[in-house]
Amino acid sequence: MTQEYANKLVRRNFIALTLTLLFMALLTAGAVGMWWGAFGPPDFLRKDNTLLTPQAAELRLENGATASWDATTRTISKDDHLGALLQANRWTAASAFQAGEADLTFRFGERYKLSLWADGRAAFYDRYTNRTTKSHAYYLIPNEVVSQLTAALAAGTTA
Repeated sequence: MTQEYANKLVRRNFIALTLTLLFMALLTAGAVGMWWGAFGPPDFLRKDNTLLTPQAAELRLENGATASWDATTRTISKDDHLGALLQANRWTAASAFQAGEADLTFRFGERYKLSLWADGRAAFYDRYTNRTTKSHAYYLIPNEVVSQLTAALAAGTTA
């Protein structure tokens, strides 16, 4: 094999490698684009949902909801004034968590669901968000919130 032929093989291999890497990059970009189009951006790139704040939960509860706890369901009217028992000013944002059945759940129509756990966790869900907005918000809440709310709901009294 001559030096000229060896150089020619090196050039051909370099071009083949470059074209293969370019093809793989385009294939990867296409796969990411298809994933993004089907499922939206990953959660860390989605913008926060301003409708899932603690204050929004308090306002929605003040306007009425359906509460579920211990196999009991009760419709809450505007006159019950339970929003203050959420203590929304004491909530802090938390990272996402996996949990079982919530101790207390509020449904605000078909769109919003607020799940509360007695150990001081809350998850607020917006069913109809678009793909670029977060559909869940997670919080740490005062431990006594669930017990106070369930007591008020069980008693059927206002706050």
